[in-house]
Amino acid sequence: MDSVLKKNFSYLFLLQNVNYLVPLLLIPYLTRTLGVENFGKIAFAQAFVTYFTLLTDYGFNFSSTQEVVKSHDNKVELSKIYWSTTVTKLILAFAGLIIFLLLILIVPKLQQLYPVLLIAFIAVFSTILFPIWLFQGLEKMSHITWFNVVPKIFVLGFTFLLVRQQSDYLLAIFLQSAAGFLSGIACTLLILHRKTVKFYLPSRSDIRVSLKEGWHFFVSGLATNFYTTTNTVVLGLLTSNATVGIFSASEKIIRAVINLFGTIHQVTFPRINKYYHESKEKALAFGSKVLQFMALGTLVTGILIFVFAPWIVKILFGLPQYAETIIILKISSILPLFALCNGVMAYLIMITFGLKRYLTRVVGLGGIFNLLVIVPAILLYQAEGVAVVAILSEVVITIYLLYIFRKHAIRLKWEWPVSKI
Repeated sequence: MDSVLKKNFSYLFLLQNVNYLVPLLLIPYLTRTLGVENFGKIAFAQAFVTYFTLLTDYGFNFSSTQEVVKSHDNKVELSKIYWSTTVTKLILAFAGLIIFLLLILIVPKLQQLYPVLLIAFIAVFSTILFPIWLFQGLEKMSHITWFNVVPKIFVLGFTFLLVRQQSDYLLAIFLQSAAGFLSGIACTLLILHRKTVKFYLPSRSDIRVSLKEGWHFFVSGLATNFYTTTNTVVLGLLTSNATVGIFSASEKIIRAVINLFGTIHQVTFPRINKYYHESKEKALAFGSKVLQFMALGTLVTGILIFVFAPWIVKILFGLPQYAETIIILKISSILPLFALCNGVMAYLIMITFGLKRYLTRVVGLGGIFNLLVIVPAILLYQAEGVAVVAILSEVVITIYLLYIFRKHAIRLKWEWPVSKI
């Protein structure tokens, strides 16, 4: 791993760690202070708002990153990419807000939770102000890391200081949402202060191009949502807030692991694109190393989670309130292995090798499978059923990805022992 890649990995690793470790540090306090019911309300609200975050992000975290990689030395083109992406995200956010408010008006379950849902929606606007795609493409992650880290640490302190009883659950989610929004404001001010880009007023044509470039990534993200966030939302609609709280306790741990390791393919995405323009063989060798490292790391982590699940749940959430979380966490311990290896194969290798057209089919297959079985699984097995369905959906995707690789003669190169990336 060269010095630039190592530096960017370190900063993004720190960034993702804070994004997910701060909530994990808060969990032991919040689960005990707010209770299972209110913890479930927050989990449901955050899961539901994820749909609108996904709409606003569209597919720009990949499509705009690719464009930035191509134009990082051209300030005029870079400015065009930045403002076209930002304005498009703003339009999508307001369109999402209208849909969001209409759903609250017509769905009884959402009407009951409207205060927590409205506060959670702040996260949607935070994604506009925090263009991680720009700095990933420029391979300058240090510029935004501290603006993200410091507010999260303040959230930790203010939560312990201000959230004192079960009725404080609205304050708890507000503090979490506000941190992301403040990070975004600070990041935008940094871009303007350093004159990273010039002002550019995007045309309708620029916005159409942005939407077109991100379409495949958006659809794939939407389909992925069918077997991730949708599971929590459906569980909340068919069962109780307490059941959502039990499931979400396990989900937060598993998603923290996925996002922690996901740092690797976020950092290596710009680099494999550069290697591809030099040599397909070099890019494939690099992608294979990333995949092998990911598989080994997540396998070991999954085994540790399975073995120590009772202690993890006891320390983070408390017993006996969250006793049912133990079996869900054990079932889900293998999920990071499939989810992250699928991410490397689909987003890192398949897209780089010009097979973006398959992305929608791949995640669409997993999403359709999930939608077909999730309701019966919840009705029969509740939260445990959700955990099993999530794993089976990833296995279906793995099988289809390997079929695509074989069809297009993409032969992964395995080495043992694993060499450095």
